[in-house]
Amino acid sequence: MAMARLVLAVGALSLLGVGASASAQGSAPEHEALTPHYRMVLQFGPAEAMYTPAEAHAHHPASGEIMVGGKMAGGMEHEHDGMVMPERRHVELHVFSRATGKVVADAHVTIAIAGADNTWTSVPIARMYGIESGPDDMHFGNNMSLPPGSYRVRASVNGERARFAFALE
Repeated sequence: MAMARLVLAVGALSLLGVGASASAQGSAPEHEALTPHYRMVLQFGPAEAMYTPAEAHAHHPASGEIMVGGKMAGGMEHEHDGMVMPERRHVELHVFSRATGKVVADAHVTIAIAGADNTWTSVPIARMYGIESGPDDMHFGNNMSLPPGSYRVRASVNGERARFAFALE
């Protein structure tokens, strides 16, 4: 499944670090920020099917996300009256320890997003990993409606804050 096209509008900002890059696999750009203890990588893509471990064990899906904490926001409705809803996006924040470079799998994470109207919306946090990638892909986030436009994101991991800015086409 191709990742949604992203355009870097303003750049990724953090309290202590700045950065943005395309991922090694050629998918959507990654927005990166550094804090004293963490490297945070923010990504957006098309909405993902999300499963509990029990659902994944029972149905053996080939793709999607396995939630090991939290719950899916809304539903996985990709269509409404036969029309595709491209504004449904998968928001994911990958967190790595700066000391070890390893994935941080258990943290207190918050993500809030504001669009052109400057209204901040909290992303319901689920802890999950991609079925195809396995537990090394552990990240935090959820599916949510984000139509094309410019956005700002505030993320916090165990109290350490980062800010990002970007545009979605």
